[in-house]
Amino acid sequence: MTRTQSILLSLVLGLAVGLAIRAYGHESLLAGVSAIQPLGQMWVRALQMTLIPLVFAMVAHGAADAVAGGRGGRLIGTTLAVFVALLGLTAVICTITTETVLHLWPVPPHALAGLADTPGQKLPSFAEQLLAIIPDNPVAAAANGQIFPLVIFALAFGLAIARLKDGQGKASTLPATLGQVAQAMMVIVDWVLVAAPIGIFILALGLATTSGLAVARMLAIFVALCLGNSVVMALVCYLLVAVLGAERLSRFAAAVAPAQAMAAGTSSSMASTPVMLEVALEKLRLPEDVAGLVIPMAVSVFRMGTVANAIPAVLVAAHAAGIEPTLTQLMLAGVAVVLGSMTAGGLPGAAVIYAFYAPGLQVLGAPLAIMPLYIAVIALPDPIITASTVTGDLTAATLVARLMRRKA
Repeated sequence: MTRTQSILLSLVLGLAVGLAIRAYGHESLLAGVSAIQPLGQMWVRALQMTLIPLVFAMVAHGAADAVAGGRGGRLIGTTLAVFVALLGLTAVICTITTETVLHLWPVPPHALAGLADTPGQKLPSFAEQLLAIIPDNPVAAAANGQIFPLVIFALAFGLAIARLKDGQGKASTLPATLGQVAQAMMVIVDWVLVAAPIGIFILALGLATTSGLAVARMLAIFVALCLGNSVVMALVCYLLVAVLGAERLSRFAAAVAPAQAMAAGTSSSMASTPVMLEVALEKLRLPEDVAGLVIPMAVSVFRMGTVANAIPAVLVAAHAAGIEPTLTQLMLAGVAVVLGSMTAGGLPGAAVIYAFYAPGLQVLGAPLAIMPLYIAVIALPDPIITASTVTGDLTAATLVARLMRRKA
């Protein structure tokens, strides 16, 4: 049995046992569930302790690598502009679809009663949130777990160290050191995940006895939104390619199908990269320099499918904690998700959840403790999410090629 299968099984067993104990209602059993809950919280804290150094090291290292390894200034600029535009569009569309679904089929506001310490907490004002984006003390931001301001500082830090030289005029070794720090954090995450089935079981057990079927409904809505948003964004990609005149719709759809199949089969954009390059060069006939730059960059920093599932992750958690986000907070959460998706790359499963979801959750004041539950169920929609991401990668490459021809 794989780790993903064992985690999912633990979630199901925890919910089933918890619901049975809740239905039976014996005080000694309920007391026993309460007694072991600190063990589940300890496991969550063990995951969270790597979050700050992991996010900082990955963002700074990724920014430095982007500066040091770039080629073709105009091509890079056009590529990044297309990435940002598509991810912004994804955030807007997925926010609209997610909020619509959550108002038609609302998540029970007590679904996270066993996890959220302060459900329904008052959100800061727009001015306070804008000021909080730029940290006046990045060390304090890290100590307080304020991830979004830390990402901003790490991004600036990475861009700065990319320009440093040593005494012989050679590039600084600091970016490589940061990469090693990130890898060390990944190792720790992997160690903690050994106990994931136990931790997930205890957390699900406690939630089921506290919230009943509410938590199961919440996770079902999350998975459904991930699947629905991924399909919607793949269709949007087809529409953009056709409307913007980058490629005939039928030809584009037929060309990307092999890459989509590989993505769904492997649930890995990285594993699908060779197929994407083959599709870009041989089926879509994109220029070699465009395909050679845009596809690897897309795999590194352009994750349309991740944004499409991070938006519902953030909004479902907020609604489940009794928070009704305003338009301003929805916009800031979308910015946080897009920035996180572009800066924290190359992470393993659990680290992806923490690095991509945490900034948006914090913007809305939603509990970070929900993320182990997302870890348990994200494997269900992951094949469709990855296929959507690969579709977005090839769409971006096709649009960049169209724009470069226009500029030539």
